[in-house]
Amino acid sequence: MTQRVAIVTGGSSGIGQALSLALAAAGYCVIVVGTTAARVNDTHARLAPVAGGHLGLVLDVTREADITVMIEHTLARYGRVDLLLVSAGVGKTPGSSRLLPHSSAELPLEEWRHVIDVNLTGAFLCTRAVLPVMMRQNSGHVLLIGSSTTPHGLRGRAYAPAYCASKFGLVGFAEAVAAEVADHGIRVQAVFPGPVDTPLVKQTALAKPFGGSLDGAQFAVAVMYHVTQQPSDAMAIHPHILPCALKPRASGDVNVPCL
Repeated sequence: MTQRVAIVTGGSSGIGQALSLALAAAGYCVIVVGTTAARVNDTHARLAPVAGGHLGLVLDVTREADITVMIEHTLARYGRVDLLLVSAGVGKTPGSSRLLPHSSAELPLEEWRHVIDVNLTGAFLCTRAVLPVMMRQNSGHVLLIGSSTTPHGLRGRAYAPAYCASKFGLVGFAEAVAAEVADHGIRVQAVFPGPVDTPLVKQTALAKPFGGSLDGAQFAVAVMYHVTQQPSDAMAIHPHILPCALKPRASGDVNVPCL
């Protein structure tokens, strides 16, 4: 296989789905990873056809055995992995019906563990699975989707301790792995979206858009630059991708873009 191959976790909805569609349109064989068969199948059916085809896998990124299945199926079908795009993420437990996030004093341990497991441990398990393959290839790209509500560990958000901890941890994880594998021709980056119109944004008051929001396709266009056009000898460190409203330009006004 010489076709480029991309694994997208959380690839069946939201940001992950938009990125899966964009990658297929760019000619990648896409492995769509999600937890719901109907969504995985729907996304898989919408991917632009490419030589080599695409693959849909229903699995849980927090389960080590599931990730073993993911890499085994990918290698059996394609023999390589060029891109791991980690988009699987949550802000609360599936059974929670609360309208507002929990304070730290009220946060159930079950929710803390679930958010950390999906957002951080899932990223570790998937990255660990693809690194040996990429090291044998002497090439590869790992792209982790962070959050601009928690940029580079510099700012936390009230009532979202588990989410902030998971996304802060993702930054440190990306930096550590990037330093380990740079000599193997592997690029590891974290990308930080602003508010994107996704189910995660809609399900929690924490993620209400500020200054507008991006749709998934807009965000995917920006991310695809880092995947397909970024120079091979350069890397953007923790880029933030935010909504930008354009004000009507007044006479003599040169400051057009703004949040």
